[in-house]
Amino acid sequence: MAQVKVYNLGYDPETGVGELLHTTTVRHALGMIRREVADPVEMTIIEDRIVPTVLELTRELSGAWVEGAGRRSVGFSYRAVHERDHWTCAYCGRSVSKTPPCEALLATVDHILPASRGGCSSWTNLVSACKECNNRKADRTPEEAGMPLRVDPYDPACSYRVGGFAERLPVLLSS
Repeated sequence: MAQVKVYNLGYDPETGVGELLHTTTVRHALGMIRREVADPVEMTIIEDRIVPTVLELTRELSGAWVEGAGRRSVGFSYRAVHERDHWTCAYCGRSVSKTPPCEALLATVDHILPASRGGCSSWTNLVSACKECNNRKADRTPEEAGMPLRVDPYDPACSYRVGGFAERLPVLLSS
């Protein structure tokens, strides 16, 4: 069954910029629409039925929530890295896009420890970056390039968010 992405109020479908809260089933998404908790933003046809693929809440959700809840709510991809970083360059803080007004603001994903030096493609080694900053950093670490990170990359499955800030989930030791 298809998964439906649920965004907080303020999602921009043209740019794909918004705060992804979680994914859910089509059945639950239809219930959210029926209860007027969320509005459909994108729809698709599956087995001759029109079903939502993206929802936006009708009211803004604030406070703390667990993004992963023991499983990944967001599949790992370069787009998911941009969504985690709110489509903002981790080096200069400018907004990035797949269709920017100028080439310098093209959304790219940067390896903090370059792949050529053994850096892996993981939540904690990737950040969203504009093309200009990614090219300027080149094959160096942020320290070597003199370009400090404005954000700390995190794994959404191991973090919770309060007021836009990511914190590590406490590790519970079993006795």
